[in-house]
Amino acid sequence: MIKKIAFIIIAAVSMYLYPLSSAAGLRGMPEGDPIVELGAAAPLNTAELKKAHKEGKAILLLFGNPDHCIYCEKVWRSISDLQEVNPKEIAAILTVHRASKFWGPESDAVLLGKTYGVAGEPWLFLIDKKGIIRQIYKGYVEKPQIEAELKKLLDSRN
Repeated sequence: MIKKIAFIIIAAVSMYLYPLSSAAGLRGMPEGDPIVELGAAAPLNTAELKKAHKEGKAILLLFGNPDHCIYCEKVWRSISDLQEVNPKEIAAILTVHRASKFWGPESDAVLLGKTYGVAGEPWLFLIDKKGIIRQIYKGYVEKPQIEAELKKLLDSRN
């Protein structure tokens, strides 16, 4: 009986210290809602984002890690393909924000993820030429859906 009680206590403490769902999301899956909202100005805090915005491109901003997340890889491949078709109009930008937490300063990617308020992955933000967030995808989204929204965004700019 004492062993059983000890096991239950250890299991409860372990679940508290190492929950199945955390701020990073269960197995990396996106969780919660971002801080930024549709129709709001996108935080363009990195050199790459500033450059794309200055060039007047629509931005496909992906928060994810294609090396460790199959859904991130598929979304990244889709938006990279869309950029290749129209590189003068589109900038596909990858932000690997789920870096391991070690000592030292946080990377620009981690800081950008905090600015957008994303947890888990993948998150995809479609940002128009004016720097306004026009679409937010939480989790996996297929290429035809991205392409349709991007077409609307590009058509509305003219």
